[in-house]
Amino acid sequence: MKRPSDQDLAIGELPRSRAGLVADGQLLDSMSGEMYRARDHMIGFPVNLDFDYRHLARFLAVHGNNAGSPYGSSEYRLHSKRFERAVVRFFADLAGAPAGGAFGYVTNGGTEGNIFGVYLGRERFPDAVLYASAEAHYSIPKIARLLRMEHEPIATDAAGAMDLPALEAACLRHGTRAAVVVATVGSTGRGAVDDLPGIRRVLAGAGTDRSHLHADAAFGGLLAALGPHPAPWGFADGADSVTVSGHKMIGSPIPCGIVLAHDRHVEIIRVHDAAVGADDDTISGSRDALSPVLLWQELRRLGRQGLARRVNRCLSTARYAETRLRESGRRPERPQGSNTVLFDAPEQAVCEKWNLLSVDGRAHLITMPHVTEEDIDRLCTDMNHAE
Repeated sequence: MKRPSDQDLAIGELPRSRAGLVADGQLLDSMSGEMYRARDHMIGFPVNLDFDYRHLARFLAVHGNNAGSPYGSSEYRLHSKRFERAVVRFFADLAGAPAGGAFGYVTNGGTEGNIFGVYLGRERFPDAVLYASAEAHYSIPKIARLLRMEHEPIATDAAGAMDLPALEAACLRHGTRAAVVVATVGSTGRGAVDDLPGIRRVLAGAGTDRSHLHADAAFGGLLAALGPHPAPWGFADGADSVTVSGHKMIGSPIPCGIVLAHDRHVEIIRVHDAAVGADDDTISGSRDALSPVLLWQELRRLGRQGLARRVNRCLSTARYAETRLRESGRRPERPQGSNTVLFDAPEQAVCEKWNLLSVDGRAHLITMPHVTEEDIDRLCTDMNHAE
């Protein structure tokens, strides 16, 4: 792969001169300007840009580190674990975790949450096969390689969800081996939701009595929990572990997420007093202390009702996008309860302007909280002018 030239970013051995520092400032201004301009046309990725945490800039002048477990004490005093525990409790309640029986922490994103969930399942059942839909997040095959697990992708149905008869056939082929199943709640490409109770029924019917079901709800968890037609996605629906993204529906300048699991299962991976006086039952050990503060503040500001209003506004915008794209002859489709709309891809220049990904002639837009009906109108105008 040919690497882009970054010569103007090269770091030298000597301190920068005054003129050099001015030039560096101009370079940073240029980059921030590019990012702000791109933000005005960001409709193809599941990230929320409707936030402003600049009043919390004072936390950028201290090194906060939530090393190890968010529970208990730490010899490193510059941490935000109180805020982290509050965020975890909010999501544990939302996901239907048993009272007092949930473990969780703030991760650096969905991939770490998936690593944690699959790793926990592998440690519970070392002989397990890893099953996930063929449209699961790209981290799943990578995690299988990292953990040296046999990975079996499962075909999807017409809606993009895991095909349950295909899962049953795969489990039967592997006989008495245990199963770690990743259920996708909101796939990246189509917003599809796997059937958690159905997966549990398949595992029982196939005689797979040793299993760990991890729900990758990074994208769709809040949609499933707070939309007008709630979908199974959490502990009450059979999940043993769950991950939800923080920078998607909530919004953050830093990729982050929350992972949850039954505390009784986490004990198998817990190393006591390993991380500066704290237990270590996390993947990353040293962890960002700023993200819990950001998430805590936004959750305090919105509450569950505010999040539900945000989810419903995103779904309303998705319905509007369907209507406008249909009027433009773009053959839109959208899974029920999803804010992802697939449609016939426009010209490449339009895709690049609006940050739209195109696969096999179909693009998808995602109506995150910052996306408005006016954005949809502008997109349709650009598509019509490009024809």
